Amino acid sequence: MIGSKPPEKGYSTVMSEIVPSEAELLAVITNIKQAEPELGIKKVLAAVNAQQPTWTVSEKRVKKLMQSLGLVQSTHLVKSGIEDDPSVPVSFIDPKLDLKATSAAIEARMVDRITGKGLFAARDLKKDEVIFEETPFVFFPVWDLYNESRIGNVCSLCTKPFKKVSHSVLSVRCQHCDVSYCSAGCRKIAWDSFHKLECTHLNTAMKDYINLCSSESWAAAMAVMRIYCHLILANERGDLDAVLAHYDAFATVNQSERQAKETAWIFMEHTTRELWVKARKLLSKALNPPPKKCKITQPLPEALAKKLFDDEDTFLEYLGKYNINNQNGGLYLVQSHINHECHPNVCIEHPVRLSDYKISVRAIRDIKKGEQLFETYVNPRWNKETRVNYLSTNYMFQCNCKRCKNDEPLSDELRQGLRLRPE
Repeated sequence: MIGSKPPEKGYSTVMSEIVPSEAELLAVITNIKQAEPELGIKKVLAAVNAQQPTWTVSEKRVKKLMQSLGLVQSTHLVKSGIEDDPSVPVSFIDPKLDLKATSAAIEARMVDRITGKGLFAARDLKKDEVIFEETPFVFFPVWDLYNESRIGNVCSLCTKPFKKVSHSVLSVRCQHCDVSYCSAGCRKIAWDSFHKLECTHLNTAMKDYINLCSSESWAAAMAVMRIYCHLILANERGDLDAVLAHYDAFATVNQSERQAKETAWIFMEHTTRELWVKARKLLSKALNPPPKKCKITQPLPEALAKKLFDDEDTFLEYLGKYNINNQNGGLYLVQSHINHECHPNVCIEHPVRLSDYKISVRAIRDIKKGEQLFETYVNPRWNKETRVNYLSTNYMFQCNCKRCKNDEPLSDELRQGLRLRPE
């Protein structure tokens, strides 16, 4: 600077260095990643140093913070769960999931070891804004709709009722069986993800498994079958790693841990375990290996096949995974990040009339950037005791939200935000 006095000998012009708090560092890192999501640890650190030259920040600290919040792909995944408590679901942020492809308005972070991952607003959201829409990664409808699909009244994928023109049904059939779809697009999705192996004209052994599930109205077991089919077909296409990673990232708890919460479990455990064994045997008969008519040329890796078909816990974990994540029959890669509160700030809706397949997530009030998104897993009209018991039994956690702590009634604001019909 002109006219400035040069530093005296022995003095340094280097500014004093500051160690930022975690909140300060998090705010800067989050802004950097939002602006340039592709940046890795080293480049994020360089950007931090450029923005805050007086800070002292190590690469190790940046890496640890980014990993804990799911802001970096890493072979060391940060998982929720407690080692000595198997009733706490295990989850982690899927490193292969591109959230921005669904919506730039959201980001995923790990909340804590108990809660697991969560979904947060990446910008301010307005009341009634549709934040994102999503189709399921795997889907099995309620049994009534499944039965309707088997007799040709609704689409066998999205369950949308068929249109009728001059007493004729507009539908597209499977090329091998009587299963029908509302469009060629639905038929292709089903074929590529499960129906090639579920089709009973190609895979006659599948009939026994479906009949068992039907006799028990066992939707979760049908969904697990479709997951196994999805993995086999993904392996055939060469994208097994990505599909398996997506399934692994869903919150997971062993089904036996879920059912142990039921008071009647002591009386039903034996018969239930017999049912699990029978289902696993029939599923293995149908898929391990698939029949030649299904034309599967690439067998599953031996270790994975052994895990899927020989290990009871794997089957039970997929049952539990489906039961604690399914939204009206579907597992959704993005929506599954949303945690519960009895006074939520978003709601799940179905934009396609008479179909539960596609979902949309709508803000029911203004949401600030950085705020976590919450939906309700229960009927908001239920009283506190009913809500708490249902969540504990079905989702394996004790709700401590403000509404439960204060035993608050259903407010008019929440009723209007959720667009509930008058009682």
